[in-house]
Amino acid sequence: MRAMEPSPEATLKALELLQGIINRLSGNSFLLKGWTVTLVIGLLTYTGSTGRKRLALMAAIPVLMFWFLDGFFLARERDYRDRFEKLRLGQVQPFDFRLSPLNFGPWIQSAFSSTLAVFYGFLLVFTIIIAVGVL
Repeated sequence: MRAMEPSPEATLKALELLQGIINRLSGNSFLLKGWTVTLVIGLLTYTGSTGRKRLALMAAIPVLMFWFLDGFFLARERDYRDRFEKLRLGQVQPFDFRLSPLNFGPWIQSAFSSTLAVFYGFLLVFTIIIAVGVL
């Protein structure tokens, strides 16, 4: 017996759900960038006002943590975009949102994509320059 062909309504609803997931992942990435800038500027400002020079280098920690977390969100977003495209072309069943476990390779590729590398790389270099100047 042959599997039933999914209805266009079911496919459309599944596409809408996938788009919602993609939008949430994008929003998370945007929020991470905002938190990173806020924490780095806050730590550097606190360092300058208190004279605790060792805190300046600690501002690099949130940059590195959020960089790799943002890379994770970007890798997952790419997976869901791929799933969206396959569903749009009829290559997968609607409402099958399972993804394979994320391997380290795609995660690192996403973390060092041009957009994330420029944003977080600049923040990291800026933080180190400020920390060295303060020390």
